[in-house]
Amino acid sequence: MAVSDQEYVYYHAGGKRGSRPVLRGANAQETFESIPVVDVSRIFSSNVDERKKVATEIGKACRDVGFFYAENHDVPESVIDETFYAIKKFFAMPLEDKMEVHLHKSAALRGYEPLFETKMEGTGRGDLKEAFSIGDDPWDPEQNLPHPPHPSEPKCNFWPTAYPELRPCMYEYYTRVLAFSRKLMQAFALALDLPETYFDAATSFPMVGVRILHYPPQERQSARDIGIGAHTDYSFFTLVQQEKVAALQVLNANGIWVDAPPRPRTYVVNVGDFLSRITNGAFKSTVHRVLNTSGAERYSMPFFFSPNREATLDIVPTCRMEGVDEKGVNAGEYFMERLRAARWQHPSNQGKPPPKVQDLATSEVTVSA
Repeated sequence: MAVSDQEYVYYHAGGKRGSRPVLRGANAQETFESIPVVDVSRIFSSNVDERKKVATEIGKACRDVGFFYAENHDVPESVIDETFYAIKKFFAMPLEDKMEVHLHKSAALRGYEPLFETKMEGTGRGDLKEAFSIGDDPWDPEQNLPHPPHPSEPKCNFWPTAYPELRPCMYEYYTRVLAFSRKLMQAFALALDLPETYFDAATSFPMVGVRILHYPPQERQSARDIGIGAHTDYSFFTLVQQEKVAALQVLNANGIWVDAPPRPRTYVVNVGDFLSRITNGAFKSTVHRVLNTSGAERYSMPFFFSPNREATLDIVPTCRMEGVDEKGVNAGEYFMERLRAARWQHPSNQGKPPPKVQDLATSEVTVSA
């Protein structure tokens, strides 16, 4: 095949632009073609051997794919349904009511993002989605901080006054998924052959976020018309609750997009860049995107879980390489660096030039992810 005929997929991975050749036929590599399903009900077992068995399945999925369906979790279906109902009401509000809590008004980069505010692809107007996010905030009593926040700590979460019912509904969901995430974090530790409580101290008040998303239907399948462009997450891990519309896709080693449609009673769980980094890449942070060509409105709720803001983590002992001195990574600094880079129009980036956007259709740079 002539170089000029080679097809590439372009993306953001680990905060950098990259590309991957599309390989088919005799040139194709051995890679995943579907997303594995793991029955996680045993992580709640009182028997550590049962918890280790499910951790082994999780570890294999994280090493081979970086994604898996977590089936039979403990978040009540009624809570999920009520939260989806609430977020549809929020996105149906007049734009001026949503703009009251626009993300640019928040130093913590929380709040509402209108259509096209972020841009993960190198072409087009931006991501065809609107979003609203909350996260860890020591000033919110619903988060049950064991001690009063220090006066210097900023207020992070803001809520629309036109829809006061949104806050209790989202916090009911937040609390349930946070508890499930803590159990999953312990399963990740076991999957890395570490003590089950290895990450507990570093996640005592973790950086977390619920991001509710609305994707309008796309008129055509095009790189210029995409829900959210190809990227990796920068969290420890992400749990995505999808409603009924299939649009999430995961990139395999051959540059082929693998569908991850909604499944009953599951979360889609994926490894983030931070967890991949402290495992020396043993756990894969895999490129994914949202392409809503269904003709229907799509709603989803990713929940991002990361260590405490002040935590500095080294490569875990079971993934260290002999003779390599790895420097620890501060979770808060890493998180904010990546968050601001993805939202370069935010006022905190004033005075800094916008990121250079290459014409990725002609780029020859290839970065493996």
